[in-house]
Amino acid sequence: MTLPQPFNFKGGNSAVILLHTFAGSPMDVQILGRNVQRAGYTVVGPAFSGHATADPANIFLQGNPTQWWADTQLAVNQLKAAGHDQIAIFGESLGGLFAIKAMEELPNIVAGGTISTPLFPIDTSRVADRFLQDARAWYEKIGTPSETLTSKMAFLTEQIHLTLRAIGDYTVPIHDKLNVIKQPTFIAQPDADELIYRTVGPRLAETLQDQTMVSYHHYPDAPHVMTYSPQGRVLADDLVAFLKTVF
Repeated sequence: MTLPQPFNFKGGNSAVILLHTFAGSPMDVQILGRNVQRAGYTVVGPAFSGHATADPANIFLQGNPTQWWADTQLAVNQLKAAGHDQIAIFGESLGGLFAIKAMEELPNIVAGGTISTPLFPIDTSRVADRFLQDARAWYEKIGTPSETLTSKMAFLTEQIHLTLRAIGDYTVPIHDKLNVIKQPTFIAQPDADELIYRTVGPRLAETLQDQTMVSYHHYPDAPHVMTYSPQGRVLADDLVAFLKTVF
């Protein structure tokens, strides 16, 4: 079994961090990362703790919002230690939450943004349902015995709701500090998002537009994880064009 790995694509001195989705992996943003690297940037894609393992339960056993923020800080500090003093950070879904927090709190972050990220309260029931469906399919694929599968799914069902509530609580102070963001901000909204409200991107853009430069883009027919979709290449082109106005 080959598991997804973090990536570090070497390029120029200007660096970009790409943060992946909840229950996803650096594979979510790897193609996007390659396209950004070809434009001359160093691009890294870390893995959030508990993700990209052989067992979805590790997301809860090894990770939580506080740990995922520590993972984000580590990625920034590693780039700084390698001599990259200009860093942009973007995240897809959950990753966008920590990208925005980095823009609010960390030095050296010159720009950033979100892809399919709720910075406002949402109904998370579809997120939970998708996670449980995908987890069950994965366990069945690797041949998990039925009695073990039952206990694992009971654990995941309890934990996913607790964790989504924890993420919602963690989002509140990040939302409340949006007014400190002065860096240029890129916001991508898939118009066919099947998991969260399609208004979250426009709402974030409206919130920030009077205090900084906002580059807002929406993508017809794009799903929640749009970096893996046919619209992913258009997203990459738009992100590179944005970066060229920053670095």
